[in-house]
Amino acid sequence: MGAIDLLVAVVSFAVFFIAGMKFLDYSVYRDFENRSPAAQILFAVVFALSAFMLELLVFEILGYMNASSRQSLWRVDMIILICMLLAVMPYYHSYTILSLRLRPSKAAVGGALALTGFTYAFWQLRWLAPSVPASSAPLGRFGMLEAIGRVGALGVTLVAVLSGYGSVSVPFSYISLFIRPVERAEIDAMEGQLQATQNSIAEKRRSIAQIKEEMENLGRAASGDGGGGGFGGLGGGKRGRTGPSLWGRITSIIIPSSGRRNSQQLIAQLEAEASSLEALRQALFADVVDLKRERQRALVARTIYGHLQNFLGYILSLYCLYRMFASTKALVLGEDTSSDPVSRSLGFVLGLFSGGTVKLNVSVFSQYLTLIFIGFISVTSLRGFMKHLTRFFSAVLGGNTPGHGKTLVLLLTELLGFYTVSTLLLLRRQLPERYRDSVTAAIGGELEFDLYHRAFHALFLLSASISVVLFWSQAARSKAEALDRLPLYYMPTAKSQRD
Repeated sequence: MGAIDLLVAVVSFAVFFIAGMKFLDYSVYRDFENRSPAAQILFAVVFALSAFMLELLVFEILGYMNASSRQSLWRVDMIILICMLLAVMPYYHSYTILSLRLRPSKAAVGGALALTGFTYAFWQLRWLAPSVPASSAPLGRFGMLEAIGRVGALGVTLVAVLSGYGSVSVPFSYISLFIRPVERAEIDAMEGQLQATQNSIAEKRRSIAQIKEEMENLGRAASGDGGGGGFGGLGGGKRGRTGPSLWGRITSIIIPSSGRRNSQQLIAQLEAEASSLEALRQALFADVVDLKRERQRALVARTIYGHLQNFLGYILSLYCLYRMFASTKALVLGEDTSSDPVSRSLGFVLGLFSGGTVKLNVSVFSQYLTLIFIGFISVTSLRGFMKHLTRFFSAVLGGNTPGHGKTLVLLLTELLGFYTVSTLLLLRRQLPERYRDSVTAAIGGELEFDLYHRAFHALFLLSASISVVLFWSQAARSKAEALDRLPLYYMPTAKSQRD
């Protein structure tokens, strides 16, 4: 490997690593006060490995860098990423969860046991992944190609579900017809409920602390911890200091044990109420974030950029229908794997609009269109993946609850790695045939790529169909809620006031 190629690789990885760190600061960690430097570093490493892998794919299309250097970097990147996904991340994630309740030493042992169980379960997924020739695995059934096949199978499931959801959610989010009207007064009212809930939780916690403190004080008084002074000194000398005080004997008579049991029952009741209020607080927090987002969408929809988004939304709706039709056709009739979609589309457009008069070397020109196409798919899919996953887990886990930010980052890190490997396997067919061998060499051998694509099409259709039903029902419910809210914001006119 040349010095220049190595320098390009190191600089690229460093840039992607910094970009991953900044991404967390401006996206996930923006809503969380509790931050974990270790989780952030792990995410940045996986993010850099994923982005560098896609960069090597771009280098392959452009013919940049020595071929042997690309293959070496591709293999090293893939091996490190697989080790991160199958060893480092499962262990650290298990250790993080166990350390919330156990000592670090016990959490470390528990993390090792969890990693062992995860590894066993992972290698039992042979029914899910395509079969791998035994000769291609240097270590037998535990070869790298076996691991990539299983990671790819799980990742394809994730990609298909997210692609189906994204193909429907993006048009719904762009088209102004489906934007929920939100007034500022509604946000203020919801924030008031959130603040009142937080105050109620704090009041419950204070009441619990006060009752516990009173019970401790009465317990100390009843056991004679008050010393030999006061009424306790009437017993005289050391005897008064060692036995129960007179005040303790009086309180033990006045306040029977049933009163202490009632206090414990009251504490249990207050703790249950506080837990219920905490669940309500998390739901209200998610509602406030959703209302602010919808209001911002409504404001943007009134601008020129919003009108362009609305137009793009209708185009993406047609694209979604095309994707569903293409997936159905691929499942029923099969796919044409002899050429890539970019070359076919370019040849069709030239023939349609020129009537055959324009002569162009499609194989050469499609190389640059393929580069743009791969870059667009990679960037938009990764961006949409991170955006939707962050929004989902933020809504589920709530606001600044301790440990939730770290858990979210670790989940995103693991899913991002699976997503990247499967994207590489699926993008292989989108490339011209002269580039496909390089991807095959990078993963270490041949896989049954047709199985991945058939699984993708089936899961994509299922996910897109379910998403259409869910988003349509959500839009109908939002319209009904908007009509129900209209009387709340009705402002009487001067004529109605005179009447």
